[in-house]
Amino acid sequence: MTSHIRPLSACLERWNIGSNMETVGLLPTPVPSTNSPEPTTQRSIVEQLLDKKLAEGDFWYVVVAEWLEHLKKYLGIASTRKYYQNKAASPPGPIHTRRDYAHTVDFLHEDAWRMLVSWYGLAEGHKPMKLVVFGYKRGAEIEHNLNSFKVMLSTSPAEDFHNVRFSKMERAGHIEWKVRELYRTPKSQQTRLWAKADVDSDWQPVLHRDRSMGKILGVDSDFTRPIVAMEVCSREAGWKSPPEGVEPTDELPFGPLYEHSIFDDVTTAWEIDIHDQIEQIGKSFIEKLHGSFSGFVHKSKEYVEEREGHLREREREMYERESVTDKLTSRLQDKERRLNEELATCETKTREFESRRLQLEKEFLEKVEKVEKNLEERTSELDKQKTQLEKEKNNFEEEMRKMSELHKIRDSRIKLDIGGHQFTTSLLSLTRDPASMLSAMFSGRHDIKKEADGSYFIDRDGTHFRYILNYLRDGGIKEGTLPNCENLWRELLTEAEYYQLNELAEYLNALLFCKTSPDGDTFV
Repeated sequence: MTSHIRPLSACLERWNIGSNMETVGLLPTPVPSTNSPEPTTQRSIVEQLLDKKLAEGDFWYVVVAEWLEHLKKYLGIASTRKYYQNKAASPPGPIHTRRDYAHTVDFLHEDAWRMLVSWYGLAEGHKPMKLVVFGYKRGAEIEHNLNSFKVMLSTSPAEDFHNVRFSKMERAGHIEWKVRELYRTPKSQQTRLWAKADVDSDWQPVLHRDRSMGKILGVDSDFTRPIVAMEVCSREAGWKSPPEGVEPTDELPFGPLYEHSIFDDVTTAWEIDIHDQIEQIGKSFIEKLHGSFSGFVHKSKEYVEEREGHLREREREMYERESVTDKLTSRLQDKERRLNEELATCETKTREFESRRLQLEKEFLEKVEKVEKNLEERTSELDKQKTQLEKEKNNFEEEMRKMSELHKIRDSRIKLDIGGHQFTTSLLSLTRDPASMLSAMFSGRHDIKKEADGSYFIDRDGTHFRYILNYLRDGGIKEGTLPNCENLWRELLTEAEYYQLNELAEYLNALLFCKTSPDGDTFV
């Protein structure tokens, strides 16, 4: 089937960008966050999301290209659009999804869209326009147009149908739910769907309700009109009413019926109104066409009867002439001889054609084998790329975790005065050990007064407090960081017990009371 691609201007007209309208995927207008990250942080998050490739089943949102280029200029992301290079490096403001008389739009992946909406919000009067990616034969592309499905009952006459628009990625279970709702089928009755991609295709049962209808039927165009017929199971006869020309079968569909579309609201009020008008016009046209056709059939029968009378009269005349036409017989024999010669020629060409057909089949099989080999190589390459992407994702998440800790440390600095020694640390480090005295002091449960210089005074020897602080920062004492001095260990043990750092105290006790002899024996 030939695939047709609608120009971008027609796609914009289809979605009516630039007018006040309801759109698919309608969401409540978000309020922009007052705590948006710094531009450098935004860039590190958004830059990779803007480079996402189209993948079947992903959702993308329409955004005005001018707004997106303003954002890139503000965040310092390179752009290939030459018409927007002079944008000021200032915040772009709320997101614009439409602009009167605008013919240039871009698309954002759902992850990027949600992130940007949480930061900037939507401009007043602008609505989210949610589109889905479909895997056409030519590759994955954003589906700009919903296909018009002809839906009917399996027992309906050819002219009794309804036009309903669905995405090619729509699940079969939702389409069946819609048809049941359209024909007011009771919940107690079982149903199943039969479908075909177009009028010339064969009916096939739709048993996988979780699969997309476009993939089940192999639809590859936005302008194909698939046909869907619903068969209702009779309590008396069972599954005995498939579409005309299809053998009955007892195969049962599996999977749930989906009340909701893959979009939040795939059918809008204006689309329903247009569909109703088109349906009414279609019914009127069919009624007029049926009346005209009945008159045409009646006149055709009269004409055929008249022509048959003329033919019978001519036949009688030919029989009368046959007795006096000996020459005609000779001519017919000559024609028969020539026809035999032409028949022999045709048989020769038929053999040549058969030979050529076998040769083409052999070439076709060789090409199929080559394509399968290339497909295996491509699959292997894609698996490697997937592994690399997962590794990059893990690195990115680890980087975000570390950045989050750095922000917490920077925003919670605390100055300590330990016996006259000044120390600066973070709330995160002081509360690292929840059982310690320092964690209890700075947990917020106690009112601790600050000194005039903003520090907190603790009346302890500050000589060895740096070891205490490093223990809290690192989560433990690393090997080789303490001097080999028993006096220092004893003093530090006293401080650890005062601050109720139990693990550090146990470690120092092990250093002080467990010694190793020159022969390698350990004694206490």
